[in-house]
Parts: sequence; structure tokens; C-alpha cells
Amino acid sequence: MRRVGTVVHVSSHGYIILKAEFFPKIDSPVVTKRMKRIGTVHDVFGPVASPYVSVKPFKNLALADLRELRGEKVYI
Repeated sequence: MRRVGTVVHVSSHGYIILKAEFFPKIDSPVVTKRMKRIGTVHDVFGPVASPYVSVKPFKNLALADLRELRGEKVYI
């Protein structure tokens, strides 16, 4: 398990936005510290020195649950 970054935002389209520590592979599964699966890497964007990652959440997660992830470290 490798830390990919920290959740900074949930977009209006329901994607989870992370401040990443490295460039992960697209479609990599993303989990919380407690190994709860939250989604997959959808896109990597921003500057090379400090990239951001868009995570497409699994459909079983409610928007309220996603907003509670803000500030949490997530892993691949």
C-alpha cells in the first residue's frame, strides 16, 4: 500500500480531488487507511512538481460520505 495523497475537494460532478505525492496509474484502486475502497484513479492533472488526481468514486458511496473524506490520506 502506497500513499497517493490527501483529499482536498469533492467536485460538483462527484469526483474526489486529491493533492498527489506522485503520478499514479489510471484505473488504480484507491483506498482509505482502513482499507475501505473508495474508487479508482480517473485522471492526473496539474504541474509535474505537484500533481492532482481525480478519483471516480464507487456508486455505493453517498455524496455525504465523500465529503467526510476531506483531509484524509488515501492509498493505492
